[in-house]
Amino acid sequence: MGIKFEVHRASIELAKGYRQVQKAGKEFAKGKVDSGVKHLNKAQDEFGSASDNIAKAEDHAVAKAGTEIDKGKSELAKAIAEYEKGHSDAAEMHFDNALDDFDKALDIID
Repeated sequence: MGIKFEVHRASIELAKGYRQVQKAGKEFAKGKVDSGVKHLNKAQDEFGSASDNIAKAEDHAVAKAGTEIDKGKSELAKAIAEYEKGHSDAAEMHFDNALDDFDKALDIID
């Protein structure tokens, strides 16, 4: 699953968990302790799922940012090699590509 999907899914689970807490409060107000506890248990499950999805999104973001950094490092190495050969146009192209890759990584982790 993608990062945005996992974050979206987590927000839905948070909303479901919050709703269960509200239901639990209403049940407790009516003196229905067992029913209130059941709603709190459901809320706890939803919050746990939300936490898991946020962790997955974070893992995917880190991996994606790492990939962009690796691409940037590769382009930077190519730029250096081209400068050493005296090919400044090719070096500049690889340098610009490296900057683009590093920018993508920063956007992901920002």
